[in-house]
Amino acid sequence: MKNLKLLFILFCGLFYVSNTYAQEHSEHPHEHSRNEIGISGGALYAFGHHEWGSGAHIHYFRMLGVHSKWSLGGSFEQAWAEGSHFNMGAGVKYQLFNRLSISIFPGVSFFSHKNADEHNVYKSQKNRFTLHFELVYDIFHWENFHAGMVLDYSFQKNDSHAMTGIHVAFCF
Repeated sequence: MKNLKLLFILFCGLFYVSNTYAQEHSEHPHEHSRNEIGISGGALYAFGHHEWGSGAHIHYFRMLGVHSKWSLGGSFEQAWAEGSHFNMGAGVKYQLFNRLSISIFPGVSFFSHKNADEHNVYKSQKNRFTLHFELVYDIFHWENFHAGMVLDYSFQKNDSHAMTGIHVAFCF
């Protein structure tokens, strides 16, 4: 629980600093393009293993209409910690405010573990349903690029993690 509080405090501090910067340097709302390819990376905490690691998340979104707040897309995530895994999903993004969006990706996680018994070492693979949530706050906009902070949470049966870090995307 202490590590979760630390992760939350870190995100809140980054949110406060970036929100202050964004308000001082943004006079006009950013007009979003219909397509987005983004990548996020950062510090990850695995709740099931009580361990810190790192993670990366890549996604693609296509806005449903020219002025729609809804987008559909797909994602791929890799988590490096004890119990490392990757997952793929398809989901939806909703633009809450001009710079803040939330995404939800139901999908499948793929776990690969090395196991040993008395006679040999073998690999076992498990596949599980997963729900991946991502909250992105854009701080900087440079024409078709934007960057900001990300907070995500991925839930699987008996294994979940949270990640906070940096998000960078290209819109076209």
